[in-house]
Amino acid sequence: MARRGPKPEPASVKLAKGNSGRRPIGAEPVIADDSGAVVPPAWMKAKALEVWKRLAPRLIALKLLGAADAETFGRYCTNFARWVKMQGVLDKEGEFYESESVHGKLKRIEPAFAIADRLEKSLSAAEDRFGLNPAERQRIFAARAAAGTSAPNDLFGATANPAKPGPQPGEAPKAKSPVGYLQ
Repeated sequence: MARRGPKPEPASVKLAKGNSGRRPIGAEPVIADDSGAVVPPAWMKAKALEVWKRLAPRLIALKLLGAADAETFGRYCTNFARWVKMQGVLDKEGEFYESESVHGKLKRIEPAFAIADRLEKSLSAAEDRFGLNPAERQRIFAARAAAGTSAPNDLFGATANPAKPGPQPGEAPKAKSPVGYLQ
């Protein structure tokens, strides 16, 4: 029998999102040492490495990819490369082909179409986990901001500059018009 409700998240993911409900998180997470560089797994092939080189720097900069995630992200890159390959086959061959039997001509689905469809479902799930779609990335950033985990840096890596006049993080900006006082 299948379990009901959403899949439970690991404690480290709950901590990264912030504990807005103030509920106990459970077991203490083991903090992985992400001080090392995030390198692609040795088993990745050329096309998958191209995907890695294109996406990994962005995810590392956003702190969505760490050394502990390299194998999982490598699998995502490999599946993405396979999906692109299947799309090329579909562009060349088409989504259907005809076969003949004793009953006449039959129109069948190209096997590459079924493979690409399965890969697309797998990729969609992985994209949510790595914040590779705008909605999920926004949700992760909003959870981080609500938890206050971005201090002293903001979400995009900018630091407060005490020499620069103006509002500092956590300080309300000075209103330039009467509309600003209403906020």
